[in-house]
Amino acid sequence: MLTTYKFNKTASLDASIINKFLPEHLESTKKLINLNAHPNLYDSKNFKTIEFDDFQIIDANKIQLDTKQLETTSVTTQRARRGGGVNDKEEQDLDNSLTTRGVILSVPPGAVYKRSEDSYIYITGMTRDGRYKKYNFSNRLVAVYKRKEGYTDNDVQNELSQLGNIFNPKELPQVEAKEYDIIDEGVRAINQKWIKKDYQSIFDRIKPQCEAVGIGETRCSKIAMNVLNTASDKPVLPMTAEKAKIWLEDSKYKNIENKVKYITISYDFVSKGQVDAVKLAKKHPEEEIRVIVHCGIVTGGIEQYTERLTKFWVVWNAQLDAYSSVYFGGKTAKPKNLILYGGVPQVTEEMDTTQVCLFNQDSVEGEFSQKLGNEENPKIWK
Repeated sequence: MLTTYKFNKTASLDASIINKFLPEHLESTKKLINLNAHPNLYDSKNFKTIEFDDFQIIDANKIQLDTKQLETTSVTTQRARRGGGVNDKEEQDLDNSLTTRGVILSVPPGAVYKRSEDSYIYITGMTRDGRYKKYNFSNRLVAVYKRKEGYTDNDVQNELSQLGNIFNPKELPQVEAKEYDIIDEGVRAINQKWIKKDYQSIFDRIKPQCEAVGIGETRCSKIAMNVLNTASDKPVLPMTAEKAKIWLEDSKYKNIENKVKYITISYDFVSKGQVDAVKLAKKHPEEEIRVIVHCGIVTGGIEQYTERLTKFWVVWNAQLDAYSSVYFGGKTAKPKNLILYGGVPQVTEEMDTTQVCLFNQDSVEGEFSQKLGNEENPKIWK
């Protein structure tokens, strides 16, 4: 009996190579996973509106995200979680687990809710789905849930929103829900009017989610107060290296052969990012290399986003000044074909997600701006 699926990793570099789950993988999963050992996942008595149906292999094009995305961007989020709640390191850890160990068939797979014979929606497993897309999987091996009789769509959505976090304990190959995921789910529950905007309702809502990831009652109480104080329906876009790449590919900022090339760099990789950018500029001397910074998983709104973006500008230029002082006798460093261009717009309440937050090239502290709507004067942050 198979215990892992060692898929073809070179599929990430060759689109002609297709990986897919086979009947023997499904059969092994059914034998290896003891349903009684995971009552929180598979015992239907623990769910009000849904019940576990079976493990199945489903074509990838039949499974959708658990929410519609903003019309202005293709960056995906898991509705119950802040931007999927996954940073670059966690995404890489998950990737490393899958590429070194394969798909572990004894670990509960992602979960989907069955809307019809040809339509399924994720409850959890979107981060793993991103890995499967990277390695050209044509299908998914998942746990399928269906509606119990007597419940409405809104009833089901209410419960699925909570399960998006409860189904994410700390265990590879998946990334556990975070405190900010739980805060976001509580806020969404208020906005959808599934619960009242009062402390006890919020606490009761998030307690099972906190227990699933090992958060104690005292901390849960503080999280409930955070939810109460920060309820909002304006998302902050999550960013990892891959999500930033998706944003760029879907944006109006297109490479122009022999003229312009855009690249994205994480806010916390300024030193490595600068070295990589310089190497790229040397390799393509005829093109202007424009660097766009992404600010990761932002949990502190516009203040945290601004702090990260402006700090990147300051450190980037401080490093150039250091090279200038050491190698060029203090002469001003003016890269020939490299420019720190701006930031990926992530705070949707403040920004237009179709426009880069452009750095003011004359700024010392990293001032940046956007032209919003028909405004003649741009909105400026610093």
